[in-house]
Amino acid sequence: MGVVGAGRVGAVLASALRAAGHTVVGASAVSHDSRDRVDALLPGVPVLEVPDVVERAELILLTVPDDALAGLVQGIADTGGWQPGQIVVHTAGRYGTDVLAPAQRAGAIPVALHPAMTFTGTSIDLARLVGCPFAVTAPGPVLPIGQALVVEIGGEPVALPEAARPLYHAALAHGANHLVTLVTQAMRVLGRAGVDEPGLYLGPLLTAALDGTLRDGELALTGPVLRGDAGTVAEHVATLVALAAEDAGLSDLPPAYRTLSRVTTQRAWSAGRLTDSAAQLLLDAVAETPALEATSHPAAGDDAAAEPAPSPVLVRTRADLREVLDQQRGTRAVVMTMGALHEGHLDLVREARRRADHVVVTIFVNPLQFAPGEDLDAYPRDLEADLAMLASVGADVVFAPGPDMMYPDGDPRVRVDPGPLASVLEGATRPTHFGGVLTVVLKLLHLTRPHVALFGQKDAQQLALVRAMVRDLDVDVEVVGVPIRREPDGLAMSSRNAYLGDADRSAALALSAALEAGRAAAGAGAEQVLAAAREHLAAEPGVRLDYLELVDPETMEPVSAGASGPCLLVVAAWVGSTRLIDNTILDLWKDE
Repeated sequence: MGVVGAGRVGAVLASALRAAGHTVVGASAVSHDSRDRVDALLPGVPVLEVPDVVERAELILLTVPDDALAGLVQGIADTGGWQPGQIVVHTAGRYGTDVLAPAQRAGAIPVALHPAMTFTGTSIDLARLVGCPFAVTAPGPVLPIGQALVVEIGGEPVALPEAARPLYHAALAHGANHLVTLVTQAMRVLGRAGVDEPGLYLGPLLTAALDGTLRDGELALTGPVLRGDAGTVAEHVATLVALAAEDAGLSDLPPAYRTLSRVTTQRAWSAGRLTDSAAQLLLDAVAETPALEATSHPAAGDDAAAEPAPSPVLVRTRADLREVLDQQRGTRAVVMTMGALHEGHLDLVREARRRADHVVVTIFVNPLQFAPGEDLDAYPRDLEADLAMLASVGADVVFAPGPDMMYPDGDPRVRVDPGPLASVLEGATRPTHFGGVLTVVLKLLHLTRPHVALFGQKDAQQLALVRAMVRDLDVDVEVVGVPIRREPDGLAMSSRNAYLGDADRSAALALSAALEAGRAAAGAGAEQVLAAAREHLAAEPGVRLDYLELVDPETMEPVSAGASGPCLLVVAAWVGSTRLIDNTILDLWKDE
């Protein structure tokens, strides 16, 4: 065998194969470090030019950087270097065997191996190879060759399809490389706090966290986010912002902390381990607000007035929208609304701003989702106020078409069939509603061409249907749910809250109180969750219940009495003449 690229990986793997009985006939090594590795790990092996290594060997081990691999393989092919029957093995996690196609066309046998470990390039690595998993990708007839090589090294072969390699490698790099960055940041902060040996403090904590995560996944999560300690998280952000202001070398700390806190909050909330209100407080705590970034704004005594936020570009036609979007570069997010905006809508825009370079907000009161006798004509509309609110949170474009623009022929002849998921809960009361919703959502996705679309968790069934449509119809967009924004007294924010008088407004609080009572009973099982919630609703005479169900978050089907895991407690009720909906995610379990 021969080695092309005697770096940390190549020299170690060649040494392991040599110990298994293979003869190493040559290695290419350009740098002094590589030559030293050949001397240390492959004594007596000659250092040769790449063409000489390829010419002499029956098995070629290519251990060069990922970005250099394709050019190297093609270059050898261009000079006629590959030989029929040669086994060509590369170790780039990013690629399968497609990258070896030029060698395969010359009759070579392609194999892709990737050891899931980091390498020091010393003999220490040889012992660590024992039991190490290797991803093996190769055409079916030659897969056993790659598996046998791994077994000879002492590793554990894991067959991996070609199409899975990019995702596989991204996962490993994200987990391992970014862990190094994260831990290094923590060590730097501890050093600034006066801790002389940060590793001594972090070692036991990180070891326990890693062991727990590998065993239990996200159930191992602890700390202020899981406890809902938004004040603690906000203080962390403020402290790190102040530290970064003192030392530009630490400027990466605040955005990293914010991003990971947001992701952790979303994951804990989605699993039912945070209430809606706690999740929202945590998201507010890590938002990039003037209170946390005071150094970038004028001091209180400055005479210069703060510049008003730029207004978003308002477009009303397909042609104008296309012209504006064609000028954008980078990623795009869309938030779809019917106007009459409130803080819940603005939360969607804020999250969109964090996830994309450009944010498009649509404002369209969709007649297709209103049945005869519903409040289409009375639905609140105030475009001027909506534009001012959207300017305050950084929306770039507002698409506000009229019905004639969206449906030039009146009722569209082709509509989206939402399927059985739309026949329960909201669909049972409003049987035509979700067909109209999905039809306009699909049209707006085509018109705005986003990379990510954000929807509120308050319309949980709508969110589930949009996700199903995107999946089933192969729409190339990421769908993100955002936690419910609530009033200080717990009422879910809704444009329809404007219809509530004082007495109805007070009665409506029974909905959120019932959901919290259900969450509190999650340890007693599904039946007790529903019983606790119904008790709260029955005690409020101003509430006329439509439905209260504990359902699967994806299918909206009721969960069984003995179910466990994340569930969705959903409620719809009439308060006076206004129909309101609300829901909460909870982690159902049975306390034995």
